[in-house]
Amino acid sequence: MVRAILPPFVRQGSRIDVDVASIGDAQSIQGGLLISTPLKGPNGEIYAVADGPVLLGGFNAGGTNARVQLNHPTAGRIPNGGLVEREVLVDFTHKKNLNLVLHNTDFTTASRAAKAINESMGYTVAGALDGRTIAIKVPESYENRIVEYMAEVENATMDVDIRARVVINEKTGTVVMGNQVRISQVSIIHGSLSLQVGTFYNVSQPAPFSRQGDTAVVPEQTVTAQEEKGRTVTLRDGASVEEIVMGLNELGASPRDVIAILKAIKAHGALQAELEII
Repeated sequence: MVRAILPPFVRQGSRIDVDVASIGDAQSIQGGLLISTPLKGPNGEIYAVADGPVLLGGFNAGGTNARVQLNHPTAGRIPNGGLVEREVLVDFTHKKNLNLVLHNTDFTTASRAAKAINESMGYTVAGALDGRTIAIKVPESYENRIVEYMAEVENATMDVDIRARVVINEKTGTVVMGNQVRISQVSIIHGSLSLQVGTFYNVSQPAPFSRQGDTAVVPEQTVTAQEEKGRTVTLRDGASVEEIVMGLNELGASPRDVIAILKAIKAHGALQAELEII
């Protein structure tokens, strides 16, 4: 499977990043080379052609009886691997109204943006329609200079209201948290249970100088379980991201453990942030 995102205002001949993944029975695409592959849009038209060596964030090595795997060896990326063949035309000529669409919906940010644009231009030209759309009127003096007008609009400065968010990449075990992330008072108990099931073979021999009995191999079934002592860390109410990381490091948690712990904190309702898994 090959996919890519076509950025806005991209032109023919531009390069874009391409994601590649195996949807068959391949165990690894490490060191793979993607042959020329056309990328089609929903309308069936070809917008780009991708090819090149695939870069992975993991590996898969070993034989039939022993194998070592890190992350996902069947998914990778080709930086600048896509060549744009068809562009999406955007005509700004004689536009009297434009809409700015924010990447993330936030009423505070939309309101601040409209106010900042009006203050930058010196008169009222912008108004927030909702939490994501800002309507801008184009003055008559700028009808044939839309690019110049938008250059002045985008120079307006403001404070962006960033929502607290925790982003987790389960493929690579990466966790990214901003300084807005807070958690309520919570206790984390992190322990591990190691269970081992095996079979050992003992040799049974008859007594010395005995005329009866034969030497035999007797299988002995064993089951052992070992549980480590739980380690506990209590974080104060409203703990910051730095305290969260320090607390989890004190527990000796690996990135995979951190992901599981954050999911459990979110399920408990103590994580005051959005949890996004990619």
